[in-house]
Amino acid sequence: MKDNDALGYRSISWQLEIIIAGGLFYTLFTSTDFFKNFFIQTQPILNFDHYQIILFFGLYILTRTLLIGFGANLLLRTIWVAYMAIYNWYPNGVNYDKLKLSDDRKKNLKARYSRKNRLETLEKWASLSFSFAILFAMLVISTLLVCLLIDAFLLEVLGLESLVYNVTYNYTLAGVVLLAHLGVLGRLATKTGKPVIDRGLSLLNKIYYYCSGSFLYQRELLILRSNSKQWILVSFGVFYIVMATLISVNQLGAFFYGGTFNVKVFDDRKTYEQKTIYSMKNRYYEDHLKENEVFYRGGIQSELIKDKHLKLFVVHWFWFDSFKDSVLNSLDFKKEIPSFENDAIRSAFFDEQRIKYQKTLNTMFEVVLNEKVLDSVRWNRYTHPKTDEEGYLAYIAVDTVKMGRNIVNVNRRYGKDSLEVSDGWLSFPFWKE
Repeated sequence: MKDNDALGYRSISWQLEIIIAGGLFYTLFTSTDFFKNFFIQTQPILNFDHYQIILFFGLYILTRTLLIGFGANLLLRTIWVAYMAIYNWYPNGVNYDKLKLSDDRKKNLKARYSRKNRLETLEKWASLSFSFAILFAMLVISTLLVCLLIDAFLLEVLGLESLVYNVTYNYTLAGVVLLAHLGVLGRLATKTGKPVIDRGLSLLNKIYYYCSGSFLYQRELLILRSNSKQWILVSFGVFYIVMATLISVNQLGAFFYGGTFNVKVFDDRKTYEQKTIYSMKNRYYEDHLKENEVFYRGGIQSELIKDKHLKLFVVHWFWFDSFKDSVLNSLDFKKEIPSFENDAIRSAFFDEQRIKYQKTLNTMFEVVLNEKVLDSVRWNRYTHPKTDEEGYLAYIAVDTVKMGRNIVNVNRRYGKDSLEVSDGWLSFPFWKE
């Protein structure tokens, strides 16, 4: 039997599907660098609270969820197009007359390998993979919304900070909410036979339906649940989203360490990276900065110094605010400009303000050059022209230091009133020529 009717079998939308999936796949695949750069650029100036971190994690998991689905779609579509090309080139299919097989074997092959069935199966799975990508992405968004609402209630109303900030709790909560969306906990919402309780459950169900965004995908999810074995759907859904989560947590672990991990698949070295030993990083040196890269904490102009000075730049982190504000207040630093009777008083006021401000910065930062503490370093507020980072700039004379290897450290004091020094905030080895 010839399957000539399959020659015209093509989905009207498969070309558009490939274009959309391909474009989104590339965008999502390259979004890793966007998230990393966004986090590194904003972490110094933004106090990432619990809600912002959950949103950051959730958005990243959303991109991996879509990436897996669109990747599967592209793979299946590629196979489908390849098979279509073979069947178009050989429209008669398998030439059984040239196969040296028994009649029974040929009969079995004809029954097993139907050209139309194979193309239809690939077509359905390719389309379904596209649908799964969108559906599971909506599940992730819905789970994220519900988790944020629950956390907000526990944190703002009940004040359970220790619970809400617990990593295990957050992953467990997300898992329970996901199972609820997939219908595993559906029996908990059944009628009790008591009108008051049933009306209350009905009202809560309606609130949950709209607040969680379930109205966007619940009908389509019900179609899958009612036309397939629920345990298969639940197992596949959990596996799909857990895989997206594990990939996300591993990739985020390369630059965000709270509640993450980072498994280096293609690097089996064990002894190179030592947290207690300082390593020179290219972003610490202005002339080594890559495009769109930032200092993050600070830097100097180069690792090879031919100048008579070091251009020392320290990025201002939001962590510095409490201690800096405390020192400024202790020195009676004026944060508003008063009116002046004459220019002499005005000039004296600003001179006094500059002295207090310099004393504050020298209290906040301790600069050590070759184990010698430098007093009265002259700091200036500075926006770096290459990275647009805001911070403080100081020029350190190095014309008298020894030729060869030297090192400059910047220690910072922290807390609201403490003068305790936090060692190792910045450390820049350099070679004097």
